[in-house]
Amino acid sequence: MDGNNGKLVLRSLPASVETREKEGGGKCIAGVIPYDKNSEDLGGFFEVIRNGAFDRSLKQGDVRCLWGHNTQYVLGRSGAKTLTLESRDDGLHFECSLPDAGWASDLYGSVKRGDVPGVSFGFYVVRDAWKRTRGEPALRELLDVDLLEVSVGVAFPAYPDASAGTRALFESKGINLDGLGDVLKKQSDCMSEEDVSAIRGVITSLEKLIPATKQEPDALAAFDSRRRELDILDAEEKGENDYGF
Repeated sequence: MDGNNGKLVLRSLPASVETREKEGGGKCIAGVIPYDKNSEDLGGFFEVIRNGAFDRSLKQGDVRCLWGHNTQYVLGRSGAKTLTLESRDDGLHFECSLPDAGWASDLYGSVKRGDVPGVSFGFYVVRDAWKRTRGEPALRELLDVDLLEVSVGVAFPAYPDASAGTRALFESKGINLDGLGDVLKKQSDCMSEEDVSAIRGVITSLEKLIPATKQEPDALAAFDSRRRELDILDAEEKGENDYGF
C-alpha cells in the first residue's frame, strides 16, 4: 500500500482554531493539530498522528505558516519567532503573529467568522507504522515526520469529523452521496435502469477530475524543489539575490 513515504503529504483537519488580538493592535491565529485522532478513510486506510511525531522538526526545522499552502502568503515562520510551535499531550499547539498586510487581515476576518475553520499541514514521512486487522481498513500511525508548513484558512478539513465538508465537496462536483448510497445498498441484479444511470453519472463526474497522465516526479527532486521554493522566500525576506547581495 502506498503510504506516500518520500513524497510531500498535505493533510487537512478541523483543528481547534481561534483568533486573538494582542496588546498594541497585533493579531494572531492559534490552533492545535490533534494527536491520536483518526482521519477519514484516505482510500482504504486511516491515519493518526502520534505524540512525538513532530519533536525532531521542532528542534531542527524552520516551519512556515501559510494561507492555504500558498507560499506567496507567508503568515509567519518559526525561525523568525513569528510562529511558535509547542508539542503538548493533546497535540501540536501553534500561534502565528500575522503580518500587517491587507490580505492577512482578510484571512483573519474569515477565520474569526468561522468560514474557514480548517488547518492543514505539509510534511514528509520519516517513520510510520501500519496496523492491519482482517476485514477493517488499515491504520497508519505517523511516528516521525519532517514538518515543512502549517496552513490556516482551509475550507474543507479532512481529519476527523469532516463529513459535512466532504459531502459539500462531492455535491459541488455534481455527486449526490445520499442517492449513490441508496443505489449501492441494492444487489446488482435488483438495480433499475435509473440506478445504473446514476452510477454511470458518478463515474463520468469523477473521470472529469482525473488530470492528464504525467510522469511522477522523483521523490528527492520533489523534496529539493519544495526546499528551494522556501529558500527563495527566505532570501527575498532578507533582501538577497542569486549573487548574495
